[in-house]
Parts: sequence; C-alpha cells; structure tokens
Amino acid sequence: MGMIRLKNVSKYYYSKGIIASGISRVNLDLDAGEFVVITGESGSGKSTLLNVISGLDTYEEGEMYIEGKETSHYTASDFESYRQQYISCIFQSFNLVSSYTVYQNVALAMQIDGCDPSEIRLTVNDIIKKVGLYEFRNRKVSKLSGGQKQRVAIARALAKDTKILVADEPTGNLDSESAEGIVELLTDIASDKLVIVVTHNYEQFRDHATRIIKMHDGKIVEDTGAASGKIKDEAAPAYGHRSTRAEHRAKKESISYGTQLKLGVRNTFNLPAKFLLLLLVFIFVISSVSAQYVSVKKQKDTVAEVGWNNYFTNYDPKRIVVEKQDRSAFTKADYEALENAPHVEKLIREDIMYDSSVYIENKDFSFYGYVLNINNLDKTPDLGGLPKADDEVVLSGYDDGWTFGEKPGELIGKTFTVSTDGGAEQKVKVAGIVMLGTDGDEEEMVTENNMIYFSDPLIAEVRKSMYASNSTTTMLINGTEQTLYPGSGGLTVNENVPEGYILLPTSYDPMFKEGYAAGKEVELRAKALYYDQELSLMIMGTYGEKTFERKTGLENLAEHDGEIYINEMDFRRLYEKGSFQASVFVDDTKNTDGMKDMLERGGYHTLVLKDHINNFMNEELVSIIQLPMAVIVCLAVFFIAYFVIRLILKSRGVYFATLRMLGMGKEPARRIMRVELILDCMISYALFMLFIYLNRIGVVNSAKLMDHLTYLTVRDYIVLAVILLVMAVLISGRFMRSIFKSSAMGTYREEA
Repeated sequence: MGMIRLKNVSKYYYSKGIIASGISRVNLDLDAGEFVVITGESGSGKSTLLNVISGLDTYEEGEMYIEGKETSHYTASDFESYRQQYISCIFQSFNLVSSYTVYQNVALAMQIDGCDPSEIRLTVNDIIKKVGLYEFRNRKVSKLSGGQKQRVAIARALAKDTKILVADEPTGNLDSESAEGIVELLTDIASDKLVIVVTHNYEQFRDHATRIIKMHDGKIVEDTGAASGKIKDEAAPAYGHRSTRAEHRAKKESISYGTQLKLGVRNTFNLPAKFLLLLLVFIFVISSVSAQYVSVKKQKDTVAEVGWNNYFTNYDPKRIVVEKQDRSAFTKADYEALENAPHVEKLIREDIMYDSSVYIENKDFSFYGYVLNINNLDKTPDLGGLPKADDEVVLSGYDDGWTFGEKPGELIGKTFTVSTDGGAEQKVKVAGIVMLGTDGDEEEMVTENNMIYFSDPLIAEVRKSMYASNSTTTMLINGTEQTLYPGSGGLTVNENVPEGYILLPTSYDPMFKEGYAAGKEVELRAKALYYDQELSLMIMGTYGEKTFERKTGLENLAEHDGEIYINEMDFRRLYEKGSFQASVFVDDTKNTDGMKDMLERGGYHTLVLKDHINNFMNEELVSIIQLPMAVIVCLAVFFIAYFVIRLILKSRGVYFATLRMLGMGKEPARRIMRVELILDCMISYALFMLFIYLNRIGVVNSAKLMDHLTYLTVRDYIVLAVILLVMAVLISGRFMRSIFKSSAMGTYREEA
C-alpha cells in the first residue's frame, strides 16, 4: 500500500436541503516520488478530491488510508495533525496573510511546525530567493501583484517541507517563463515526495507529470501512468534541508508558546483600523461597567447620608467625633497634631458647642445658631468685617429675607444679649454677617446651618455655661445630698457672695440642730462624663423675704425664690474646664475609615457619624432595587460589546482559517487570539487609568472621573481588570469554537 489510498471514497455537500455530490466512489493509490496531475472541466470534482486528500475536507463514504492507517474515525484535531505532518498546500486563492510581509508569510508555515528561529531564517531566505522574491521579502503581501502572491504561496508550501505537496492551479497567475520555473521546481520536489497538482492547463505539466488523472462528474474517468514508475533522480535534491526536516518532522513539537505570543502581539497592531475599533469597544466596556459600579456605591452613600441623628444636630458624613482615650482635656499640641493629619479638611475644637444652639437678641432682633470659634470661619463676611474685640461676633445664615430681616446691614455694630442653656448671659456686638446662598449654591443652602462665630474668651464663657447645664450637680449639707440645677432658679452666681462662701434660702436653717445654717460647711460636687469636681464652701448665711435684697443685691424675691448663690470664681472652679471632645472633618467620606483607624492608633476614641445616621430609606432596600438594574445594564453592555467584537473579529476569520489549513491546532490558535484580545484590553485599561490619573492631578477636569477617584478602591480596579481579562478569554474561546466547528475548508469558505 502506498502513501495515500482511497477506497470507494465519496464526498457530499449539503446546502439548503439540497445534497450535491463532490466526488463519488473514488479509488486511488498514490505514493512518494509521483508527480500527479489532476485535470477535468470545472465542477468535475478535482478540487474536492484534492481537499479530501489534503485533509481540508471530510468525506462521508469509503475509507482513506494514510501510510496504511484508516482515517474515517479522524476528528478535526486529527486532520490538523495530519496536515501539519504530511501536507503542504498551494491554494488557488493564495490564502496569504495580507498584513504580513513576504518573509512573515513564508516563515509562518515553519513557525506552526515549531522550527527553530535560526533554521527559519536560513530556510526562508533561501526559498524566497528560489521563487525570485528576495528583494520583496520585507514588503507586505497586500502590495504585491497576483503573480507575486502566487510565488509567495508556493514559497510557503516549499518551506513547510512535507511528504505530500498539493497545489490547486499553482501557475494560474504566472507568466509562461515563471510558470516553467515553478513546474521545474515541483518536478524536482517530486523526486522524493508525492506532488499532486490540480490544473486546467495540462500542457504546462505534460512533459513532467508521471501520472495524469482525468475527472468527470465526480469520478475518475482516466488514470494515465498509474502503473508507470516514479521520478528517478539519484542526484541530491536541488532544495536542501528538506530531507533532514522531513525525517525529524514526527519528532518536532507544535508551534512554541513564544511564537504564539509573538504572533499575538504582531496581530494586535498590524491592522490599525481593527486595533482602534477594539480599543474603542473595550474603553466603552470599561467606562460603562465602572460607571455603573460607581453609581451603585454613590447611591448607597447618598442614602446613607440622608437621615437624622437623635443627639448630633450637625451629622455631616465627613465628621468624626474624637476624645482622648484617657478622657483628659485636649491640649494645644493635640489640636495641632489633629489639624496637620492627612485628609483633615477642618477641625472643630469646641465640639460640645457644635451641636448646641445659643440665642442672641435685643428688643428689635433675635437670632439663634450653633457656636464655632472665629478661627473656623473660612469665608469673608459679606457685610461688615471680622471681629476686632473679644466681645464681637460674626453671624452666618441664609440670605432668605427673614433670617436677618429685610435690612441685614443695620445689624452691624448693634449690641445683643447671648443666652445659653446654663443661664449665663453675655453682651456681644455684631461685627460681620456671612450670607449663605448668595452665590447660587443650592447644595450649600441645604447643608449649612446658622452659625455664630465667637472669640476665645466668649467661647470659654459659653462652654462653662454648657458644662454647668450638662453636669450632675449635688450639694451635701448636714449629711443630706440634694441635686442642684445651675442657672435661673438653681445654683447661680452672685457678686455679693465672697469667694469660698455660699448663700442659701432660709428653708435650709431647720436642717441644722441649732436652727440656723450660717457658719456651717457644705460640699458641692459637679460630675460629668469627663470630670468630677468637688468644692467645700462655708455658709455665709441664709436669706428671707426681709433680707433678700440686702444680701443678694437683687429685687423681687418671687422671681428668684429658692436660688442658691456662690461667687463667680467658685462657679468657675466647678464648671470651667477644657475641651474634652473635638470633631475632625475628613476631605472625603471615602477616607473616614482610614482616618478612624489612624486616630484610634494615635490614642483616641472615635465616633464616625455617617455610621450612626437614621436613614429615611433603608440602604439595603436601595441596593436590592438598584443592584439588579446595574447588573442588567452591565450584561447588556457585555452582550453589545460581544457582538460588536464578533463583527470586528470577522475580519480575522480568514486569518485563523488559513492557520488551520496550514496545520495549526485549536489551542495554539486560541492562545494567539487570546493574546491579541488581552493586549487590546490592557491597553484600553491603561488608557482608562491614565485619564483617571490626569483627572487626579488636574490636567483633565471631569466630574465623572472624579467620582471614580472617590468611590473606587484599588480592589475595585483589580476586579475591573479581571472582568476584562475574563471577557477577552471567553470571547477568544467562543470565536475559536466557530472557527473549528466544521472542516478546515468548510470554515474557510464560510469566513471568506
């Protein structure tokens, strides 16, 4: 049995329910050393026979033997291996890679076989010279004439150097002189190989062929020279290296991973239009998916920030309330360290006042607001100016026509009384007014509150009054403990009481055996979260209806009945303390967790207000509603991108079908495509990250990109990159399944 044997082989074609016969019950034996020419009119089945012999097409009936081995059970992968090991093809339509150079096209056949680069360079240049194209070796095939392309196709078949060479009209695009040279070359090759040529021009091959097969209607009607000898040539073959490579072909590996990577990188950039289109598609995917992810996170943060807090009036999500772990008062050094910490936008030193309102009023105007130190004022007053004296304040509120009245400018320089919960009163003068909302900033009008900016001395007075109102104050008198309430009607300051003394109502006299309290001692105790202050005082006496005005200097006992009076210095000893809480505001809500960790490592207790807001809407409910919508949008983006990429890759179908016809298997082809798509993905991703970086440094100014900086973490960027890589891998796999779903010739016809 020879190299190739066909026994009753038939091939049928199916199209739209119609069955057509390509070849019918063909019997044929072919062996090395034969130069076989197959002729016949168009449609006679000669090309079909050639495709079956070369493994480019399957057959439905009979059996084809390769060196005595049956092939009816062969899978597509088996035929790829067969073509790689046995078959070199010269196609009528060339089947060249137009974007490759002459050298790259010829070298491709040897790269698929896994040849060494040094062997490829030596062999390819030698073959290109033999076909007369050496001066065009670095020119792209797309710029060659038809005859030159035919020679490149012949050179590629010669470079493959297999036991069988099949050629479909190899001289059809050549002039007579060039055609004669190719015929001579094929004749020389046939000395130790099987050469099969399909041609209409029998005359060119008549003097060289050892065997002429004529076909008609899918059958062999004439086989001249079947019993004649083969081409005998005892001399060494004119084409060097081929016998050595042929002997070792079965031992060679398939295309190397390095070559697969090289081809993938080359294919990424060799078609600029395709590269740019894929780049745009992947950028669209990255932008759409990241935008949806940012939208979900942004919505969750928005919902988390909309609500209320039962204790804190100013529940800005950027705010973190801090106290020292030992609960001692803040020092100047503590404040400086907090203000200079990274990501700190501002620091409120008097945190206890930030959530407590005070009133300023006179007979013509009243205003309430929250107390801040004048150092926290970051705006220039719209009316008036900054304070120049300790008793001057700046008011901040909405420019709505009623907060400051119709003529706010008339308030400048006016004196008002400040009243606090502790009952203390201070006289202040308005130095300036900040009008919120005058620049049309709607967000500012919603988030800002009325504020009163005080000097340090005024802050100390207000803080003392607030501590008094928030402390548990008791008096131990003659073994009995009573609770006092600082302020009007309770414990208050009177300038007629000397330091170290206390003045009580006459109702306390019966508590002593002698019937009077004067000269006895009492213990005052002010206890709060951060301090516990005790003070021993001597009772200077008691007051009644007749002695009230003389001892207190006040009028109308009915308005002050039951009040207990001490000296201002003693009142200060009880309640004039430092600041035990401060509020740190981060520059961005995404930094609150990092700031919380840093503060706790630095010796502070923290309370992140955004984690303690009672929301108007349930955050999980919003996620349940929005997350599926985001997933649906992302899936839609993926499907749109997939179909667009498929359309773009349609131009690559002929390329990969050609690789398959040259003997490349499914996995190497898949890896080449995978490299190509992954490179496109990563370049798109790099461009996306570049725009993010440019936005961060201010070169690009985009609110949407700024949202990416705000809401996406390093982990999110990694997940996004992984999604793109998975997408590239899935698309390459699906595309290769379509390339290898049928026979090599069937795929080529479909893609072409």
